[in-house]
Amino acid sequence: MENKLLLIAFSFVFLFSSKAQDILPNDTISIEENRNYFGSNISPLLMGVSAGKENFNVKVNMSYKKNFRDKNLRFSFNYLTEGNVSAYDYFEPISTTDSTLVNRYFDNSYNHYDFRFGFEELRGYNGTRVHVGIDAILGYGTNQSNYFDRKFNRLDSAGNYTLDTNSNVSNLFRGRRKSNFLLTGIDVSFGIDWMLNERFTFTFQVTPQFNYYVFLNQRTKDARNEYSSSKSYADFKLGYFDLMLFYRF
Repeated sequence: MENKLLLIAFSFVFLFSSKAQDILPNDTISIEENRNYFGSNISPLLMGVSAGKENFNVKVNMSYKKNFRDKNLRFSFNYLTEGNVSAYDYFEPISTTDSTLVNRYFDNSYNHYDFRFGFEELRGYNGTRVHVGIDAILGYGTNQSNYFDRKFNRLDSAGNYTLDTNSNVSNLFRGRRKSNFLLTGIDVSFGIDWMLNERFTFTFQVTPQFNYYVFLNQRTKDARNEYSSSKSYADFKLGYFDLMLFYRF
């Protein structure tokens, strides 16, 4: 469902941008009186992250833009994290008897900080315009994985089990890996700007990004030998929905 929404958003932005470029000449964007923009991504607030949810996907940033008529030069500092609403990603049985079952549970999460710099091309009219932009990305990231075991006792012949809370196996962490990376990459943004008044602009944009994580080091606690050594890897994310509020001065 999320992928479908992303594709619909992409299609809408592309069509709107294409129409704007076909109909509107560059001179429809006048030189702005307030050419400096300072703002932040307000999506986490609207999604309820500020209410105290844990293990939630978050993108927080502080952005500055300098307007040059039909282009903006832009810089941003970003914090991104991704985790799980539940306590684990997946599990697998590791031992069984006629009366007991032991499962091993795994969870993975990451967070990183990055600095981005680039520009965006503007097309628009009246109080609304569209933009397409690109940024280079440089940052530092951490990937963390944990696993733990839980023991269950069989209740009946139907295969129902209950957690054995008295077992020294249950709820004990058996392993942990924390890997650090140098983060590089690029992002591309497709957005719509609404000029709320002379000072404030509201922006909705979709931001696909490609990253290459350069492995630096790791720390492990792996009594059950579940982990192999971390490596450098590439990652592509189809897009974040960024809802930005800017103050112009």
